[in-house]
Amino acid sequence: MSRLLLLILLALPLAAERLTLAGALAAAEKSSPEIQQARLRALESEAQTLVVKSGLGPQLSAAAAISYQTSNLAGIGVSGPGFPARVGPYRVFDARPRLTQTVLDLPLLSRYRAEKERAGQWREDASTIAERTRLAVIDVYLRALAADSRRRAAASRVETAAAVLQQVRDAEQAGTSSKLDVSRALHRLETEQATLVLARRDRDSLLTTLKRTIGFEQAAAVELDEFRATPEDPAVSQRPEMRALEAKRRALLEEARAAARERWPKVQAFGDYGALGQDPANAVSTYSVGASVSIPLWTNGRIENEIKAAKLRLSQWEQEKRALDLAISQEVAQALIERDSAREAAAVTARAAAAAHETLELARLRYGAGLTTNLDVITAQGNLAQTEEEEIRTRYDGLLASAALARARGDVMAFVKER
Repeated sequence: MSRLLLLILLALPLAAERLTLAGALAAAEKSSPEIQQARLRALESEAQTLVVKSGLGPQLSAAAAISYQTSNLAGIGVSGPGFPARVGPYRVFDARPRLTQTVLDLPLLSRYRAEKERAGQWREDASTIAERTRLAVIDVYLRALAADSRRRAAASRVETAAAVLQQVRDAEQAGTSSKLDVSRALHRLETEQATLVLARRDRDSLLTTLKRTIGFEQAAAVELDEFRATPEDPAVSQRPEMRALEAKRRALLEEARAAARERWPKVQAFGDYGALGQDPANAVSTYSVGASVSIPLWTNGRIENEIKAAKLRLSQWEQEKRALDLAISQEVAQALIERDSAREAAAVTARAAAAAHETLELARLRYGAGLTTNLDVITAQGNLAQTEEEEIRTRYDGLLASAALARARGDVMAFVKER
Protein backbone atom coordinates (compact mmCIF):
# COMPACT_ATOMS: atom_id res chain seq x y z
CA MET A 1 0.00 0.00 0.00
CA SER A 2 2.81 2.42 0.90
CA ARG A 3 4.60 1.65 -2.37
CA LEU A 4 1.43 2.37 -4.34
CA LEU A 5 1.02 5.69 -2.54
CA LEU A 6 4.64 6.61 -3.31
CA LEU A 7 4.15 5.84 -7.01
CA ILE A 8 1.03 7.99 -7.08
CA LEU A 9 2.87 10.88 -5.44
CA LEU A 10 5.76 10.60 -7.90
CA ALA A 11 3.34 10.61 -10.80
CA LEU A 12 1.73 13.87 -9.66
CA PRO A 13 3.07 16.99 -11.38
CA LEU A 14 5.23 19.30 -9.31
CA ALA A 15 3.57 22.45 -8.08
CA ALA A 16 4.55 25.38 -10.27
CA GLU A 17 6.59 28.10 -8.60
CA ARG A 18 5.02 31.55 -8.75
CA LEU A 19 7.55 33.79 -10.43
CA THR A 20 7.25 37.56 -10.37
CA LEU A 21 9.23 39.85 -12.63
CA ALA A 22 11.27 41.03 -9.63
CA GLY A 23 11.90 37.41 -8.69
CA ALA A 24 13.03 36.58 -12.22
CA LEU A 25 15.47 39.51 -12.17
CA ALA A 26 16.83 38.46 -8.78
CA ALA A 27 17.31 34.91 -10.05
CA ALA A 28 19.18 36.19 -13.11
CA GLU A 29 21.42 38.26 -10.83
CA LYS A 30 22.46 35.10 -8.97
CA SER A 31 22.37 32.42 -11.64
CA SER A 32 22.75 33.93 -15.10
CA PRO A 33 25.95 32.50 -16.68
CA GLU A 34 26.47 35.69 -18.70
CA ILE A 35 26.45 37.91 -15.60
CA GLN A 36 28.67 35.55 -13.62
CA GLN A 37 31.20 35.27 -16.46
CA ALA A 38 31.38 39.06 -16.75
CA ARG A 39 31.97 39.45 -13.02
CA LEU A 40 34.67 36.77 -13.06
CA ARG A 41 36.42 38.60 -15.89
CA ALA A 42 36.36 41.76 -13.78
CA LEU A 43 37.92 39.87 -10.86
CA GLU A 44 40.57 38.47 -13.20
CA SER A 45 41.40 42.00 -14.32
CA GLU A 46 41.75 43.12 -10.69
CA ALA A 47 44.13 40.24 -10.06
CA GLN A 48 46.17 41.28 -13.10
CA THR A 49 46.36 44.80 -11.65
CA LEU A 50 47.93 43.40 -8.49
CA VAL A 51 50.43 41.47 -10.62
CA VAL A 52 51.66 44.72 -12.17
CA LYS A 53 51.61 46.51 -8.81
CA SER A 54 53.85 43.86 -7.27
CA GLY A 55 56.67 45.05 -9.53
CA LEU A 56 56.77 48.30 -7.57
CA GLY A 57 57.43 46.54 -4.26
CA PRO A 58 60.43 44.66 -2.88
CA GLN A 59 61.36 41.31 -4.39
CA LEU A 60 63.07 38.67 -2.26
CA SER A 61 64.63 35.53 -3.67
CA ALA A 62 67.03 32.87 -2.45
CA ALA A 63 69.52 30.75 -4.36
CA ALA A 64 72.11 28.08 -3.56
CA ALA A 65 74.68 26.69 -5.99
CA ILE A 66 77.78 24.46 -6.10
CA SER A 67 80.04 24.92 -9.09
CA TYR A 68 83.56 24.32 -10.36
CA GLN A 69 85.33 27.26 -11.89
CA THR A 70 88.67 28.79 -12.82
CA SER A 71 89.77 32.38 -12.28
CA ASN A 72 92.17 34.78 -14.00
CA LEU A 73 94.21 36.30 -11.13
CA ALA A 74 95.84 38.90 -13.33
CA GLY A 75 92.38 40.00 -14.42
CA ILE A 76 91.54 40.99 -10.85
CA GLY A 77 94.91 42.61 -10.12
CA VAL A 78 96.74 39.70 -8.48
CA SER A 79 100.01 39.24 -10.34
CA GLY A 80 103.74 38.90 -9.64
CA PRO A 81 106.58 36.47 -9.65
CA GLY A 82 105.40 33.03 -8.70
CA PHE A 83 101.73 33.77 -9.18
CA PRO A 84 100.02 31.73 -11.87
CA ALA A 85 97.92 33.55 -14.46
CA ARG A 86 95.03 31.16 -13.86
CA VAL A 87 93.98 29.11 -10.86
CA GLY A 88 91.54 26.26 -10.66
CA PRO A 89 89.43 24.50 -11.27
CA TYR A 90 88.15 24.70 -7.73
CA ARG A 91 84.80 24.08 -6.12
CA VAL A 92 82.61 27.02 -5.05
CA PHE A 93 79.57 26.87 -2.81
CA ASP A 94 77.34 29.97 -2.76
CA ALA A 95 74.06 30.34 -0.87
CA ARG A 96 72.34 33.68 -0.23
CA PRO A 97 69.02 35.53 -0.30
CA ARG A 98 68.75 38.56 -2.61
CA LEU A 99 66.56 41.61 -2.10
CA THR A 100 65.73 44.10 -4.84
CA GLN A 101 63.59 47.23 -4.68
CA THR A 102 62.44 49.46 -7.51
CA VAL A 103 63.32 53.03 -6.56
CA LEU A 104 62.26 54.86 -9.72
CA ASP A 105 60.34 53.31 -12.62
CA LEU A 106 57.78 55.81 -13.89
CA PRO A 107 56.68 53.70 -16.90
CA LEU A 108 55.88 50.81 -14.55
CA LEU A 109 53.91 53.16 -12.29
CA SER A 110 51.88 54.38 -15.26
CA ARG A 111 51.25 50.82 -16.41
CA TYR A 112 49.96 49.96 -12.94
CA ARG A 113 47.60 52.93 -13.03
CA ALA A 114 46.45 51.91 -16.52
CA GLU A 115 45.75 48.35 -15.34
CA LYS A 116 43.81 49.76 -12.41
CA GLU A 117 41.62 51.77 -14.80
CA ARG A 118 41.23 48.71 -17.01
CA ALA A 119 39.93 46.80 -14.01
CA GLY A 120 37.38 49.58 -13.50
CA GLN A 121 36.45 49.33 -17.15
CA TRP A 122 35.86 45.58 -16.78
CA ARG A 123 33.65 46.20 -13.75
CA GLU A 124 31.55 48.63 -15.76
CA ASP A 125 31.47 46.17 -18.65
CA ALA A 126 30.09 43.60 -16.22
CA SER A 127 27.44 46.13 -15.19
CA THR A 128 26.60 46.66 -18.86
CA ILE A 129 26.14 42.93 -19.41
CA ALA A 130 24.01 42.76 -16.27
CA GLU A 131 21.82 45.61 -17.60
CA ARG A 132 21.42 43.86 -20.95
CA THR A 133 20.56 40.60 -19.25
CA ARG A 134 17.97 42.34 -17.06
CA LEU A 135 16.39 43.91 -20.13
CA ALA A 136 16.38 40.49 -21.83
CA VAL A 137 14.66 38.99 -18.77
CA ILE A 138 12.03 41.74 -18.79
CA ASP A 139 11.53 41.33 -22.53
CA VAL A 140 11.05 37.55 -22.39
CA TYR A 141 8.93 37.77 -19.23
CA LEU A 142 6.52 40.30 -20.76
CA ARG A 143 6.35 38.42 -24.06
CA ALA A 144 5.53 35.24 -22.16
CA LEU A 145 2.80 37.12 -20.30
CA ALA A 146 1.45 38.42 -23.62
CA ALA A 147 1.38 34.87 -25.00
CA ASP A 148 -0.41 33.68 -21.87
CA SER A 149 -2.94 36.51 -22.23
CA ARG A 150 -3.55 35.36 -25.81
CA ARG A 151 -3.99 31.82 -24.51
CA ARG A 152 -6.58 32.88 -21.95
CA ALA A 153 -8.41 35.02 -24.49
CA ALA A 154 -8.40 32.15 -26.98
CA ALA A 155 -9.65 29.74 -24.32
CA SER A 156 -12.51 32.11 -23.56
CA ARG A 157 -13.34 32.40 -27.26
CA VAL A 158 -13.29 28.61 -27.59
CA GLU A 159 -15.94 28.39 -24.88
CA THR A 160 -17.99 31.06 -26.65
CA ALA A 161 -17.58 29.32 -30.03
CA ALA A 162 -18.66 26.01 -28.50
CA ALA A 163 -21.73 27.70 -27.02
CA VAL A 164 -22.54 29.29 -30.40
CA LEU A 165 -22.15 25.92 -32.14
CA GLN A 166 -24.53 24.32 -29.67
CA GLN A 167 -26.97 27.20 -30.18
CA VAL A 168 -26.83 26.72 -33.96
CA ARG A 169 -27.31 22.95 -33.67
CA ASP A 170 -30.32 23.46 -31.44
CA ALA A 171 -31.73 25.88 -34.02
CA GLU A 172 -31.09 23.35 -36.80
CA GLN A 173 -32.98 20.70 -34.92
CA ALA A 174 -35.81 23.18 -34.42
CA GLY A 175 -35.80 23.86 -38.17
CA THR A 176 -34.79 27.52 -37.88
CA SER A 177 -31.23 27.09 -39.06
CA SER A 178 -29.39 25.32 -41.86
CA LYS A 179 -26.43 22.98 -42.13
CA LEU A 180 -24.47 25.92 -43.57
CA ASP A 181 -24.91 27.76 -40.28
CA VAL A 182 -23.66 24.68 -38.39
CA SER A 183 -20.64 24.41 -40.70
CA ARG A 184 -19.78 28.08 -40.15
CA ALA A 185 -20.01 27.73 -36.38
CA LEU A 186 -17.94 24.54 -36.42
CA HIS A 187 -15.27 26.22 -38.55
CA ARG A 188 -15.12 29.12 -36.11
CA LEU A 189 -14.69 26.72 -33.19
CA GLU A 190 -11.87 24.86 -34.92
CA THR A 191 -10.15 28.16 -35.76
CA GLU A 192 -10.27 29.29 -32.14
CA GLN A 193 -8.97 25.92 -30.93
CA ALA A 194 -6.02 26.19 -33.34
CA THR A 195 -5.33 29.71 -32.04
CA LEU A 196 -5.41 28.34 -28.47
CA VAL A 197 -2.87 25.63 -29.33
CA LEU A 198 -0.50 28.14 -30.96
CA ALA A 199 -0.81 30.57 -28.06
CA ARG A 200 0.01 27.80 -25.59
CA ARG A 201 3.00 26.81 -27.72
CA ASP A 202 4.28 30.39 -27.82
CA ARG A 203 3.96 30.76 -24.05
CA ASP A 204 5.74 27.48 -23.31
CA SER A 205 8.51 28.28 -25.79
CA LEU A 206 9.09 31.70 -24.22
CA LEU A 207 9.17 30.10 -20.77
CA THR A 208 12.05 27.88 -21.87
CA THR A 209 13.92 30.99 -23.02
CA LEU A 210 13.17 32.75 -19.73
CA LYS A 211 14.45 29.80 -17.69
CA ARG A 212 17.70 29.73 -19.64
CA THR A 213 18.15 33.50 -19.29
CA ILE A 214 17.71 33.52 -15.52
CA GLY A 215 19.68 30.31 -14.97
CA PHE A 216 16.79 27.93 -14.16
CA GLU A 217 16.79 24.29 -15.16
CA GLN A 218 14.20 23.42 -17.81
CA ALA A 219 12.61 20.88 -15.45
CA ALA A 220 11.61 23.69 -13.05
CA ALA A 221 7.87 24.41 -13.23
CA VAL A 222 7.09 28.12 -13.10
CA GLU A 223 3.96 30.21 -13.37
CA LEU A 224 4.25 33.92 -14.11
CA ASP A 225 2.51 36.64 -12.15
CA GLU A 226 0.65 39.26 -14.15
CA PHE A 227 2.32 42.62 -14.65
CA ARG A 228 0.13 45.48 -15.81
CA ALA A 229 1.25 48.72 -14.14
CA THR A 230 2.47 51.53 -16.39
CA PRO A 231 5.67 53.16 -15.03
CA GLU A 232 6.47 56.84 -14.97
CA ASP A 233 9.37 58.30 -16.90
CA PRO A 234 12.64 56.99 -15.37
CA ALA A 235 15.24 59.44 -14.19
CA VAL A 236 18.32 59.94 -16.35
CA SER A 237 21.54 58.41 -15.00
CA GLN A 238 24.91 57.65 -16.54
CA ARG A 239 24.89 54.34 -18.34
CA PRO A 240 27.52 51.74 -17.39
CA GLU A 241 28.77 51.74 -21.00
CA MET A 242 29.61 55.43 -20.59
CA ARG A 243 31.34 54.81 -17.27
CA ALA A 244 33.33 51.99 -18.87
CA LEU A 245 34.31 54.30 -21.70
CA GLU A 246 35.53 56.94 -19.24
CA ALA A 247 37.61 54.31 -17.43
CA LYS A 248 39.04 53.28 -20.80
CA ARG A 249 40.00 56.90 -21.52
CA ARG A 250 41.87 57.18 -18.22
CA ALA A 251 43.66 53.89 -18.95
CA LEU A 252 44.68 55.15 -22.40
CA LEU A 253 46.03 58.36 -20.88
CA GLU A 254 48.14 56.35 -18.45
CA GLU A 255 49.40 54.18 -21.31
CA ALA A 256 50.41 57.34 -23.18
CA ARG A 257 52.25 58.57 -20.08
CA ALA A 258 53.97 55.20 -19.73
CA ALA A 259 55.19 55.40 -23.33
CA ALA A 260 56.53 58.94 -22.84
CA ARG A 261 58.20 58.01 -19.55
CA GLU A 262 60.22 55.26 -21.21
CA ARG A 263 62.85 57.98 -21.84
CA TRP A 264 63.29 58.52 -18.09
CA PRO A 265 66.00 56.74 -16.09
CA LYS A 266 65.13 53.69 -13.99
CA VAL A 267 66.74 53.21 -10.59
CA GLN A 268 66.87 49.93 -8.67
CA ALA A 269 68.50 49.08 -5.33
CA PHE A 270 69.73 45.59 -4.50
CA GLY A 271 71.51 43.70 -1.77
CA ASP A 272 72.40 40.15 -0.83
CA TYR A 273 74.06 38.34 2.07
CA GLY A 274 75.19 34.73 2.13
CA ALA A 275 77.88 32.09 2.52
CA LEU A 276 80.68 31.59 -0.01
CA GLY A 277 83.39 28.91 0.05
CA GLN A 278 84.44 25.52 -1.28
CA ASP A 279 81.62 23.80 0.61
CA PRO A 280 79.19 24.67 3.42
CA ALA A 281 81.67 23.59 6.09
CA ASN A 282 84.30 26.23 5.24
CA ALA A 283 82.09 28.92 3.70
CA VAL A 284 82.36 32.48 5.02
CA SER A 285 79.82 35.25 4.96
CA THR A 286 79.85 37.72 2.08
CA TYR A 287 77.49 40.44 0.96
CA SER A 288 76.90 42.97 -1.76
CA VAL A 289 74.88 46.20 -1.69
CA GLY A 290 74.37 48.58 -4.52
CA ALA A 291 72.12 50.46 -6.90
CA SER A 292 71.74 50.51 -10.65
CA VAL A 293 70.62 53.22 -13.04
CA SER A 294 69.58 52.51 -16.61
CA ILE A 295 68.91 55.18 -19.23
CA PRO A 296 67.70 54.39 -22.76
CA LEU A 297 69.99 56.15 -25.23
CA TRP A 298 68.79 54.74 -28.53
CA THR A 299 65.82 52.39 -29.06
CA ASN A 300 65.59 52.42 -32.86
CA GLY A 301 62.30 54.36 -32.78
CA ARG A 302 60.52 52.08 -30.30
CA ILE A 303 59.60 54.81 -27.78
CA GLU A 304 58.53 57.30 -30.46
CA ASN A 305 56.24 54.75 -32.10
CA GLU A 306 54.78 53.69 -28.75
CA ILE A 307 53.87 57.33 -28.08
CA LYS A 308 52.35 57.63 -31.55
CA ALA A 309 50.30 54.45 -31.09
CA ALA A 310 49.01 55.69 -27.70
CA LYS A 311 47.86 58.96 -29.27
CA LEU A 312 46.09 57.08 -32.07
CA ARG A 313 44.28 54.93 -29.50
CA LEU A 314 43.04 58.12 -27.81
CA SER A 315 41.76 59.37 -31.17
CA GLN A 316 39.92 56.09 -31.65
CA TRP A 317 38.39 56.53 -28.20
CA GLU A 318 36.98 59.92 -29.20
CA GLN A 319 35.17 58.35 -32.14
CA GLU A 320 33.95 55.49 -29.95
CA LYS A 321 32.58 58.04 -27.48
CA ARG A 322 30.79 59.95 -30.24
CA ALA A 323 29.28 56.71 -31.61
CA LEU A 324 28.01 55.76 -28.14
CA ASP A 325 26.48 59.23 -27.60
CA LEU A 326 24.62 58.95 -30.91
CA ALA A 327 23.44 55.42 -30.13
CA ILE A 328 22.13 56.35 -26.68
CA SER A 329 20.26 59.41 -27.95
CA GLN A 330 18.70 57.30 -30.71
CA GLU A 331 17.67 54.58 -28.24
CA VAL A 332 15.98 57.13 -25.98
CA ALA A 333 14.15 58.79 -28.87
CA GLN A 334 13.05 55.44 -30.33
CA ALA A 335 11.82 54.15 -26.96
CA LEU A 336 9.82 57.35 -26.35
CA ILE A 337 8.17 57.10 -29.77
CA GLU A 338 7.27 53.44 -29.29
CA ARG A 339 6.03 53.91 -25.72
CA ASP A 340 3.81 56.91 -26.48
CA SER A 341 2.42 55.27 -29.61
CA ALA A 342 1.70 52.02 -27.75
CA ARG A 343 -0.05 53.86 -24.93
CA GLU A 344 -2.34 55.69 -27.35
CA ALA A 345 -3.03 52.51 -29.30
CA ALA A 346 -3.67 50.53 -26.10
CA ALA A 347 -6.41 52.96 -25.01
CA VAL A 348 -8.09 52.69 -28.43
CA THR A 349 -7.82 48.89 -28.70
CA ALA A 350 -9.15 48.44 -25.15
CA ARG A 351 -12.31 50.33 -26.14
CA ALA A 352 -12.48 48.39 -29.40
CA ALA A 353 -12.23 45.07 -27.55
CA ALA A 354 -15.05 46.08 -25.19
CA ALA A 355 -17.19 47.06 -28.19
CA ALA A 356 -16.39 43.76 -29.94
CA HIS A 357 -17.54 41.80 -26.87
CA GLU A 358 -20.79 43.76 -26.81
CA THR A 359 -21.26 43.28 -30.57
CA LEU A 360 -20.87 39.52 -30.23
CA GLU A 361 -23.41 39.32 -27.39
CA LEU A 362 -25.92 41.41 -29.36
CA ALA A 363 -25.41 39.28 -32.47
CA ARG A 364 -26.06 36.11 -30.46
CA LEU A 365 -29.22 37.61 -28.96
CA ARG A 366 -30.46 38.67 -32.41
CA TYR A 367 -29.71 35.22 -33.80
CA GLY A 368 -31.50 33.56 -30.90
CA ALA A 369 -34.53 35.77 -31.54
CA GLY A 370 -34.52 34.82 -35.23
CA LEU A 371 -33.79 38.36 -36.38
CA THR A 372 -30.61 37.45 -38.33
CA THR A 373 -28.50 34.55 -39.55
CA ASN A 374 -25.45 33.29 -37.69
CA LEU A 375 -23.26 35.02 -40.27
CA ASP A 376 -23.39 38.13 -38.08
CA VAL A 377 -22.33 36.01 -35.10
CA ILE A 378 -19.39 34.49 -37.00
CA THR A 379 -18.32 37.94 -38.20
CA ALA A 380 -18.54 39.27 -34.64
CA GLN A 381 -16.42 36.37 -33.40
CA GLY A 382 -13.72 37.11 -35.97
CA ASN A 383 -13.74 40.81 -35.09
CA LEU A 384 -13.43 39.98 -31.40
CA ALA A 385 -10.42 37.72 -32.00
CA GLN A 386 -8.70 40.44 -34.01
CA THR A 387 -9.38 43.26 -31.55
CA GLU A 388 -8.31 41.15 -28.56
CA GLU A 389 -5.05 40.33 -30.32
CA GLU A 390 -4.44 44.03 -31.00
CA GLU A 391 -5.33 45.00 -27.43
CA ILE A 392 -2.89 42.47 -25.96
CA ARG A 393 -0.13 43.42 -28.40
CA THR A 394 -0.37 47.17 -27.78
CA ARG A 395 -0.63 46.74 -24.00
CA TYR A 396 2.58 44.72 -23.75
CA ASP A 397 4.34 46.74 -26.46
CA GLY A 398 3.88 49.77 -24.19
CA LEU A 399 5.47 47.94 -21.26
CA LEU A 400 8.36 46.70 -23.40
CA ALA A 401 8.97 50.23 -24.70
CA SER A 402 8.94 51.58 -21.13
CA ALA A 403 11.55 48.98 -20.13
CA ALA A 404 13.66 49.92 -23.15
CA LEU A 405 13.39 53.59 -22.17
CA ALA A 406 14.57 52.85 -18.62
CA ARG A 407 17.52 50.92 -20.06
CA ALA A 408 18.34 53.72 -22.52
CA ARG A 409 18.31 56.27 -19.70
CA GLY A 410 20.75 54.29 -17.58
CA ASP A 411 18.86 52.05 -15.13
CA VAL A 412 16.57 49.29 -16.38
CA MET A 413 15.68 48.38 -12.78
CA ALA A 414 13.79 51.68 -12.56
CA PHE A 415 11.13 49.94 -14.64
CA VAL A 416 10.55 47.55 -11.73
CA LYS A 417 11.26 49.91 -8.82
CA GLU A 418 8.51 52.28 -9.84
CA ARG A 419 5.70 49.80 -9.23
